[in-house]
Amino acid sequence: MADATPYFGIAPFVLGMSRDLVRAAAGKPDSVETSSDDDGGAVETWFYQGGEIELEFEAVPDSKLESITAWSADTTVNGVAIIGCELADLPRLAREADIHDLEFTDDFAESGQCFQSEQHGLMFWVAKGKVVNLTIFPRFDDSGEEPQWPAGDE
Repeated sequence: MADATPYFGIAPFVLGMSRDLVRAAAGKPDSVETSSDDDGGAVETWFYQGGEIELEFEAVPDSKLESITAWSADTTVNGVAIIGCELADLPRLAREADIHDLEFTDDFAESGQCFQSEQHGLMFWVAKGKVVNLTIFPRFDDSGEEPQWPAGDE
């Protein structure tokens, strides 16, 4: 079991880490993919644990780890297993994990549905009636532009 800590990470990965720190903590990724983002930039995704953990960096030198996505039902949030649960159980499990602001934000029909917690920097993706993954994001400053990385990430 690995516990996801909102605004922080999933051990050994901490938001704000450099690529070098990630490699030092977990070794070389299983694979790396680069794709375009919605803003015309590029995102570099590193895959670990057979694809059960995805790390995203902006595809520029010196970028920091900006999100962590977990696909494994062994990943918990505040000790509560949510990945793999039925959609009907998501609100109750979120409350058990001390997430009280979970909101439905987007419906992509066959692709799935998105639920987010702004207070915790978390996103849950639901497909075919089950939670399939969770993503952790950093806190942002009042402008919403600058990430506030956890302490100890340098």
